[in-house]
Amino acid sequence: MCCVDLFVDGNDFSWENIQIGRNIYYQRQTANKISFQTTETLSLLTSSLNIHLNIGQNLLMNTSSVFISLETTSIESLSNKFIEQSGNAKIQIPTNFELNSTNNNSITLRVSRFFSRDIE
Repeated sequence: MCCVDLFVDGNDFSWENIQIGRNIYYQRQTANKISFQTTETLSLLTSSLNIHLNIGQNLLMNTSSVFISLETTSIESLSNKFIEQSGNAKIQIPTNFELNSTNNNSITLRVSRFFSRDIE
């Protein structure tokens, strides 16, 4: 019964309920794996693209599936920085922002969003 408990919510152990729970369980596992791989890919892309950005430069990728904004800026210019992304989302770094870093030159800011598509 221990394995069946993974797939059932409550006390309904009917075949249909077990199959529904089983499908949901494996869908969640797959979604978590995709989410991890997406984050890992985004991190690798950021590292690769960051090599080519100088201070004050930015890169914007805005497609129907993904929005990525990379910007390399000086640490001193972070105070009160305003970042705008797709969908009217806005980020403002406070004026009293402090960064504990041994590198006093530059920092790369990444804003990203992945859009899910409806599967028919």
